[in-house]
Amino acid sequence: MKKWTIGLLAIQMILLCSCQKDDTLIVTSWIGLQTKENGTIEKMLKTKGDGVGPVTWWAGGYTWQGGYFIVELIDMKKNETVLHKVYRYGDSETGNDELPKFKWWHSEEKDRIILAANRAYKMKLQAQGLAQPGAGWGLWLYEIREEPKRRESRRE
Repeated sequence: MKKWTIGLLAIQMILLCSCQKDDTLIVTSWIGLQTKENGTIEKMLKTKGDGVGPVTWWAGGYTWQGGYFIVELIDMKKNETVLHKVYRYGDSETGNDELPKFKWWHSEEKDRIILAANRAYKMKLQAQGLAQPGAGWGLWLYEIREEPKRRESRRE
């Protein structure tokens, strides 16, 4: 009787563990967040591929005077912030590409960061005082591959 009980418990544990799936979206193309509202929005994602590699990102938005938006990318395994950028009305150090017009300010920036494959990340966009059409940011997450090491050719 004890063997049947232990066996039944073991089967239940195996089934329980195998039924739990990671609901994180595996991304191999563009993924982004956008908003016209105040507050914070988040999205979980998982990269695909092998090793580590460069990923291109873009952020942009429109703010009223006193407004701002913040973009963040968090490595969930290390619980570490990989990317953190703040864009404020009138802040010339954050990639702004035009002067204030019609009492609003346009901020835009793009760059590359190194991400690990098969890793879960959390994207965050926090905004306050957005003008139309709002703010957004995203990543071009093609399958991550280790860049090949170059061999030096020797001419003799």
